[in-house]
Amino acid sequence: MTEWPKRGSGGIARRIAEGFAREARSGIRHATIARSATLVCFMGWVAAFQQFPRAWFYIGMLGLLLVLGLAQGYVASRVAPRIWPSALFILADSIVIAIALTAPNPFVAIPAPPPVALRSGNFSLYYVLLAGSLLSYSPRLVLWCGATAAAAWGVAVAWVASLPESRTLFEIGGWQAMEPGQHMPYRMDPYFVTLPQHLKEILIFVAVTIVLATVVRRVRLLAIREAEIERERTNLARHFSPNMVDTLARSEESLDAVRKQNAAVLFADIVGFSGLAEGLGSERTMEVLRRVHSMISDQVFAHDGTLDKFIGDAVMATFGVPLTSDRDAANAVACALSIQAVLARSNPLPMQPLRVGIGVHYGEVVMGNLGGPRRLEYGVIGDTVNVASRLEGLTREFGATIVLSDHLVRVALDTRGFNPTMLDGFEKTRAQPLHGRHEPIDIWVLKSPERKRGAPAGDAIPR
Repeated sequence: MTEWPKRGSGGIARRIAEGFAREARSGIRHATIARSATLVCFMGWVAAFQQFPRAWFYIGMLGLLLVLGLAQGYVASRVAPRIWPSALFILADSIVIAIALTAPNPFVAIPAPPPVALRSGNFSLYYVLLAGSLLSYSPRLVLWCGATAAAAWGVAVAWVASLPESRTLFEIGGWQAMEPGQHMPYRMDPYFVTLPQHLKEILIFVAVTIVLATVVRRVRLLAIREAEIERERTNLARHFSPNMVDTLARSEESLDAVRKQNAAVLFADIVGFSGLAEGLGSERTMEVLRRVHSMISDQVFAHDGTLDKFIGDAVMATFGVPLTSDRDAANAVACALSIQAVLARSNPLPMQPLRVGIGVHYGEVVMGNLGGPRRLEYGVIGDTVNVASRLEGLTREFGATIVLSDHLVRVALDTRGFNPTMLDGFEKTRAQPLHGRHEPIDIWVLKSPERKRGAPAGDAIPR
């Protein structure tokens, strides 16, 4: 089994960041086209509805913004993605917009007082610049755009307020004591600078910037999180039942720690596979093996089991790993019977029926990551695994299709909802010795329909 992915793994985060960088470069290129077209339209509008030479000032500012946009698009397409080029262009845009909105038009003989330009609502153009920064998919650039725009506009307001002819509330005695209606003559004065209003504009703009930067950051984190979950789900789906995959993929609990718990272990092996492979040939053998493995895997997953590993023509599965339930033993018994039933219905070699021997045991297992730094597998070890493997081997000696340990059967019979008739056809054999194990165990044997001889007499199943 593959290594359990770690949260926030560097590989995933790096690839997601690279993907965002590619999309940011693509977004800047598309934004450059849209920006250029928009600015050209504005230049045409100014030329059509503004008198010359007054129009030259605005055309010049729009042309400067056009050049900056084209330069940013060129840099984005030619230079490796870095944050500082975009930051410089955003700073330049903020300064140019501030100058265009507040500086006197040199082509006008009698320009309007500078405070009038502050009241025209042109500050909203900075929101367009802020919206464009979202295409960078960078929370830092969004914050930088908000900071530079707010700073540029703040400097522009401060400059206008500092002009000799400008007036502010600080220069009007008793402003705070006045009724709101008494403020109106001053507000109508074309040289009056409404500092509270402009400060409110900047504060709202900064607040919107923070919200948008937070949204971009959460989108990036969500993309990383979902990519990790999808990778985990893909890996887990190869080993765990589908209804367990989502639970494990979203679990914050790591599977790295070594744990002990009870589980059922099932071994299924094709009987006489070596001789069968010799007669089928390599390609046909691989086809048959894949079909049998797929059929067994489907039944393991259908009974909430975990596919531990393929061992040649054998399959090892567990029930209760990594999550235990009170039906693990019963599910293992039902799975063993289902494998035999499906194989009988859908034998890949009708003219040469396959026989699969299955051994199942229930007990304590030790589970955790096995292997080295270059490759890890999540698996189980312990006496329960060894006993299940030996029970599968006994299917040859007894001419059986399934051999269950008595402990597994007793746990299954104690499971609520388990139907004892599932054990019809099994015979109980007491004190069966197992190779490499000192203590014999009682077993339950389901004889193969093709072989009813060669097995010791068993006790009848209690009713």
